[in-house]
Amino acid sequence: MKKALILGTNAGQADIIRYLNENGWETHACGYKKEGPGCDLVYHFHLVNTTDIDAVKDLAVDIKADIVYSVSSDSAITTATKVSEILGLPYLLNGKLIDLFNNKNDFRHFLNQNNIGVTQYIAVTEKNIETVEWTDFPCVVKPTDSQGQRGVQFINSKNELAEALRLAIASSNSKTAIIEEYLDGAEFSTNTVVQNGEIILNEFSDRIVFSEKYFGLPKGHRLPITYINEEQFAIANSYVHKIIKKLNIKNAVLYIQMKLKGDEPRVIEIAPRLDGCHIWRLIKHYRGVDLRELAIKCLVGEKIDKGVYSKLKDRKSSVLEFYHLPTEEIFSLEKLKVKKDVSFIEYRYSDGDAIVPINGKLEVVGYSIFDEH
Repeated sequence: MKKALILGTNAGQADIIRYLNENGWETHACGYKKEGPGCDLVYHFHLVNTTDIDAVKDLAVDIKADIVYSVSSDSAITTATKVSEILGLPYLLNGKLIDLFNNKNDFRHFLNQNNIGVTQYIAVTEKNIETVEWTDFPCVVKPTDSQGQRGVQFINSKNELAEALRLAIASSNSKTAIIEEYLDGAEFSTNTVVQNGEIILNEFSDRIVFSEKYFGLPKGHRLPITYINEEQFAIANSYVHKIIKKLNIKNAVLYIQMKLKGDEPRVIEIAPRLDGCHIWRLIKHYRGVDLRELAIKCLVGEKIDKGVYSKLKDRKSSVLEFYHLPTEEIFSLEKLKVKKDVSFIEYRYSDGDAIVPINGKLEVVGYSIFDEH
């Protein structure tokens, strides 16, 4: 039986663990502590920190893993890739490209240098917080290398900048941050699968987000995409193709976030992995295509039949909606506004559980999928 070592056991990792279990793999998982739904799904859980490359490598050797993999986590996919490179196991993007996508400063430089929706930005360290020259407000402050929305802030004025930079730098492993011009339009994203240099799937969807109070946090996702017109879609699609060509990407699973600046699409960031928002389930519901299957086939070098993916017409729009509660609040189903006619629903907590801090603001406690009428 083939063995998979999955780094992490959160709700996103549980999705890929379930797929592997259903398809004849013996699944192992590791983490710095035993928590999350993936723990109860795997053949064995190992108490190993997912950021410790040497320890994960030793574990992979010990259990004779055929693959080391992760979804929904930038730090975990980095470790999985570097361990796989060392051990000669399958991987998609190499460590150098993973590092590029994980560093917002380097990635923004790459985009601007190649004229892929030029966005103004500057990098900031602890040494120049007080002397930084930035006059375009509102703006966005981000850690250069943190995961998800940690430390990402919407800033209205110069008075807020220094404090925001300190928070972003504190959230950064490299203790650096960037200031970017604010993109004032709608958000959208695409899940992209590349095999042998060919784009197999490139599924754009609306990214429904909160306003300034919970800046950047998603409320949900919608298919088909409605937030951009045909001309904007063509530009956004061309950016995906250009990135893949410029970086000579042969095999990859990418989650690409974009936003409009006026009428022009801009790339915000790329995650070199399946997203952590369960969009694979929305796509499977809407299209009948399982991104988890495509990801594993891509990873192990099994040819994907492009015939499995075809555009559907005259279909109702479908929505993935998140349920949120404040960080460290006690979970209760009564606090959630749950629709009655959903196609799928999943909760991350049971009544009485304390909600674990992830972004430190408003946490996802479950999600559902439904068709809009």
